[in-house]
Amino acid sequence: MPGASGRPSLQGQWRRLSTAECAGRYPAELTFVAATYRGVRGPDQGMIWWDAGTYRLADDQTLVLSTATDELVEYVVELTPQRFTFTDPDGCEVVYERMTPPPP
Repeated sequence: MPGASGRPSLQGQWRRLSTAECAGRYPAELTFVAATYRGVRGPDQGMIWWDAGTYRLADDQTLVLSTATDELVEYVVELTPQRFTFTDPDGCEVVYERMTPPPP
């Protein structure tokens, strides 16, 4: 479902599909609301890089998110209504699938 800008919204709950080792630093589940997010660790995860903080879509391909160290990091992102894929600064590609519909 598109947001006010006409592009899909990140708001809602997401589940990580990627199982690559590099993806293990990102939460098993994510919840995005208006300007903040919260990550949830999986049963076998230690520290996660995206724990809780702020985020914004700078444009159609750039997600700016505060990490566990409060650093603002830019990620290349591809967002569809049901999935979002991002590539971190180290080149790790991570895919999430929507669990709940975004708010209207």
